[in-house]
Amino acid sequence: MRDMSLSRRRFLTLSGGAALATAGGGLLAACGGDSADSGGQPVASTVKLPAYQPSTLVKPDLASTADGVMSAYYDFPRDAVTAVTGKPAEGLGEVSILTNILAAVPPALGGNAYWRELNTRAGAELDITMTPQGDYLQKLSTVVAGGDLPDVMLISSTLANRADVLTRLCADLTELLSGDAVKKYPNLANFPTDSWLNTVYNGGIFAIPIPRAIVGTIMFARQDVIRQRGLPAAPASYAEFHELARGLTDTKGNKWAFGNIKQVIVYIGNMLNVPNVWREQGGKFTHEIETPERKRAVGLAAEMFKEGLFHPDAPGNKLQYRDLFGAGTLSLVPDGYAAWDILANTYPEAEVGGIPEPGFDGGQGTHRAGTTSFGLTAFKKADKGRLEGLLRLCDWLATPLGTSEYLFRKYGVEGVDFTWVGGKPKRTPVGETQVKLPLEYITDAPHVLGPGPRERVDAQRAYQEKVVPKVVRNPAEGLYSPTAVSKASALAKIVDQAELDIVAGRKPLDSWDDAVKQWRQAGGDKARAEFESALSQKPS
Repeated sequence: MRDMSLSRRRFLTLSGGAALATAGGGLLAACGGDSADSGGQPVASTVKLPAYQPSTLVKPDLASTADGVMSAYYDFPRDAVTAVTGKPAEGLGEVSILTNILAAVPPALGGNAYWRELNTRAGAELDITMTPQGDYLQKLSTVVAGGDLPDVMLISSTLANRADVLTRLCADLTELLSGDAVKKYPNLANFPTDSWLNTVYNGGIFAIPIPRAIVGTIMFARQDVIRQRGLPAAPASYAEFHELARGLTDTKGNKWAFGNIKQVIVYIGNMLNVPNVWREQGGKFTHEIETPERKRAVGLAAEMFKEGLFHPDAPGNKLQYRDLFGAGTLSLVPDGYAAWDILANTYPEAEVGGIPEPGFDGGQGTHRAGTTSFGLTAFKKADKGRLEGLLRLCDWLATPLGTSEYLFRKYGVEGVDFTWVGGKPKRTPVGETQVKLPLEYITDAPHVLGPGPRERVDAQRAYQEKVVPKVVRNPAEGLYSPTAVSKASALAKIVDQAELDIVAGRKPLDSWDDAVKQWRQAGGDKARAEFESALSQKPS
């Protein structure tokens, strides 16, 4: 196991052109405004990240790998094991929780037997405030401004002055989680190291992550359509990828290869070794949009748009990509890794596959590392005993697939909330209504592949084994730039608009240079300087 020390605060780095809304997550929409947090500058101190200790409670069919390939299950483990003895939150009394919810809000405690059973098993009264995704940032900001914090809260990456909120208002968990201390909470120790990197501020650990896999975005393909048309399923160069897109396009039949302009540019950029947001050499940072390779990727996407390989409404950025993929209107759709199962289950007639990025002229391309945590869960300051109880509660909520706690958390009580159908738990109508608490946005176990059809799981695993070894990380992760956060929306708008104008043919490719200059003046250069300064303060 790798011993990693940190001197710099590591959080989700927002910058122009960096799409933060991944498969898991809707909290990552950018907001404007300057950040004036007093905790905004890194300090030259170190903290040992929580030790990584993979869980051995349940043996998967295919084990995870050290570099981030996810473990896999063909079947749902029927004989669940018990991971936690006793009631994890016993003695805490009422625990107030503020979190995000993406679905409809479930029945309140009085009309929700599942929620009451959850409280009984936890040993505490969980008072969960669930706020719809679109309203969460405003709700969190209001709560923070009022100063009456809940015991547990999901911290949005776009919260203004979040460094100050975490370091001034929230509990420092370093003593309880750093290094081997986390092993007291074995299900939290099961989180990959990458997931913890975003929790460190000013030399301390101030939150626990909601882990996500490093594989990130996948170029999904309608493999059935590719096979029907006799096209290459695994293009080995840009030229072959281009030919695949041509072969999948039939404008008279209302069928196109692409719909998502931004992600096609990123995919082509991966063939050209464009950096993952930033490139660092000798302490100096270069943003991806400043590289000639990124400009070339924009130009190539523009050529493909002119050929008619994109849906004509693609510049509007309002296409329902998944629906059009399922209908066969689009055959190549980039999406987060979790979408593989969503697409396959929603559109059973579609054979879903992933296409790894080839090198532009052959060989290996690169693959951008995904965001390794959906968000951060922080605690209100409290005495050590209460913080330990809250960590036990989160450890219980992070129990992995194959445990009785996981089964209850996801499906409820057998015979009431779910029954077994075809070897898998299936929610009853009662379960579909009541087992909807957004516990996964407090924390959750690391994602796995499956359980699912063997052919699909094997295809997912084979894809990850190809792309994860060539993952490219963003060197600015772990460095904090107030400008990169506060100016995220403005910087992204400059880049996004330039890409759309060029690809749609409204402006020439040379206008890209003007957009880069505008981006630098609007805050890009200041963000670069802040990252370089933060890096220079990192102890060797």
